[in-house]
Amino acid sequence: MTTTEIVAADGSSNYDLEKHNTANTTHKHIPVEDDYEGKPTQEELDTLRRVPGSLPIIAYLICIVEFCERASYYGVQPLIPNYVNRPMPEGGNGWGAPPRGSQKTAGALGMGQSAANAVTQSFSMLAYALPLVFGWMADAKTGRFKLICWGVVVFGVGHVLMIVAGAKNLLANGTTQAPYFLSVYILAIGAAMFKPNVSPLLLDQVANTKPMIKVLKTGERVIEDPEATTERVMLWFYLMINIGGFMGIATAYSEKYVGWWLAFLIPLILYLPLPLLLWFLRNRLILHPPGGSDLPNIFRILGICFRRGGLKKFGRHGFWDLAKPSNIAAAGLEGQYKVEWSDQFVEDVRRTFQGTGIFCFFPIQYLNDNGLGSAASFLSTMLKTDGVPNDVIQNFNSISIIAAAPVLNYGLYPTLRRFNIHYGPIARITTGLAMSTLGGVGYTLLNYYAYKLSPCGEYGSSDCTVGTGVADISIWFLAIPFAVGGISELFVNVPAYGIAYSRAPPNMRGLVSAINLFSTAVAYIIGLACSSVVTDPYLTWIFGGPAIAGGVLTVIFYFTFRHIDSEETVFSQRETIEAAPAEDSSSQKAPPTYEEEKK
Repeated sequence: MTTTEIVAADGSSNYDLEKHNTANTTHKHIPVEDDYEGKPTQEELDTLRRVPGSLPIIAYLICIVEFCERASYYGVQPLIPNYVNRPMPEGGNGWGAPPRGSQKTAGALGMGQSAANAVTQSFSMLAYALPLVFGWMADAKTGRFKLICWGVVVFGVGHVLMIVAGAKNLLANGTTQAPYFLSVYILAIGAAMFKPNVSPLLLDQVANTKPMIKVLKTGERVIEDPEATTERVMLWFYLMINIGGFMGIATAYSEKYVGWWLAFLIPLILYLPLPLLLWFLRNRLILHPPGGSDLPNIFRILGICFRRGGLKKFGRHGFWDLAKPSNIAAAGLEGQYKVEWSDQFVEDVRRTFQGTGIFCFFPIQYLNDNGLGSAASFLSTMLKTDGVPNDVIQNFNSISIIAAAPVLNYGLYPTLRRFNIHYGPIARITTGLAMSTLGGVGYTLLNYYAYKLSPCGEYGSSDCTVGTGVADISIWFLAIPFAVGGISELFVNVPAYGIAYSRAPPNMRGLVSAINLFSTAVAYIIGLACSSVVTDPYLTWIFGGPAIAGGVLTVIFYFTFRHIDSEETVFSQRETIEAAPAEDSSSQKAPPTYEEEKK
């Protein structure tokens, strides 16, 4: 059997994959590996309290990088429906803002609901689907940090073009389509280059990937738990995402009271610290050079499993064992199959496929969290605003996350750990799916009564000009389902980052992170496919259908994956590094020096 080793800078072999040929992942058991300092016994795993490890300063700086990118992204995204859907308001200031004191909303192109929904969904779909390409590229060709930097450059070009689309003379002439649509899709490509690589880069900075005994100042012996550490750092990460998302309030008020030029300038200003931060971080990060993709071996493993077990065995116990070198050797088939992996790598592939199965349930959470397509934005145009921009309310999604993340990070989760209650990733995701379903019910009820009370009835979001043009329902009620959906994201998306990182082979972490993001793209694809029906008079069922589906899928999800909560969190340790200077990623004690990187 062929083994693969990491080669250190001096050429010595320092890591043998055969140490990882066993993967026992039963309740609170660590896979049988080589011993390491601080390794807890089985009794200690079952009885000691678990705590997160300390986070390096560099991790917080990466979270700030994510804030800048998301602030500039979410400063733009909520403006798309109004810019495309609504015409330039009569009596406005010429920059796209409506007359002061009116119930009108800002506009520019006047292309209607279907076009607005199509542009919004295709923009977001590309931002979450293209990471499949760029995640693989970072793993196999460029490395994560380099592709992040290129994404930031592309992002900057998009922001500059969008400023042009806010020019007064172009708005007056109706000639903003070209610069605007070009800028929108360039921004989507830049975000797709950035997004799948930043969370793996962040988790690369966390050195401890195995449970370890630690003695606190109080004398208490605890287990420093990699799952708890991942949970904590990703809650910080997700908090910064949504502080960035909160910047959409500034752009929403700018479009309503000043015009598009300021609404587009603010995201550019928020973007500007990004290049400086990345320049500062470049020599301070733990960086893993691209080592080629493990995809070919995964396809070979799948081929062996299907040839030996057939399609009927897929998903059943023992399916993946058929490709393990030990199993092939025991069956006397070494000459028939060329094996270039270890038993542990096959186990990593099994866990990766299990993780991607979990991600398949996420689109329904997104649909209930934000509404199908631009339905939530259309609902907001039917409600009484009293001077509040209609698209500012969706920022309650971010506000709720900003408020709830510290409560979970330093309140609920530490309390549960103190009482030795294991609130695993599947239980958390199930909670999030249930909460998002409740948010979907809230949207459904609001839309039902908006239709009922609108002077235009079931056509209330179609530029109603009868009376006030809106139902006698305050737009602030819409904040409730947005907030419930936002909190649900903390229970769904934060564990998903940890699952994507810990279950993927190290040379596929960018790609698996992209697969996680692709679940959001699926929601946008559904929204794009439904563009023609995301309009009056169908909006009540556009909200109600996903709510019903969410309730059913929540139950199916829990009973399908609940066994994972009884497994010990295990980080894949295999590395395939072809470049000469490489550190042992299992220790990750310090980032490489600039001289080492140049070699």
